Amino acid sequence: INRFDYDGDYGTVLNRFLIQATIDHPLTVHGSGGQTRAFIHIQDSVRCIELALGDAPAAGDRVKIFNQMT
Repeated sequence: INRFDYDGDYGTVLNRFLIQATIDHPLTVHGSGGQTRAFIHIQDSVRCIELALGDAPAAGDRVKIFNQMT
């Protein structure tokens, strides 16, 4: 089971902005808009996906959640 979280609890701002832009909804900026976070290079992000796919759970196993920053 794959998920593309775009909500305020589990989703990332990038996911939320992608969904909002797709449906032509104004981008929702919370707070002052000046918050910062750690960024990960797109090549590293793709490598994380590659590693996750290479270690896919067997049928019936629990969903694995990965944190790209750790």
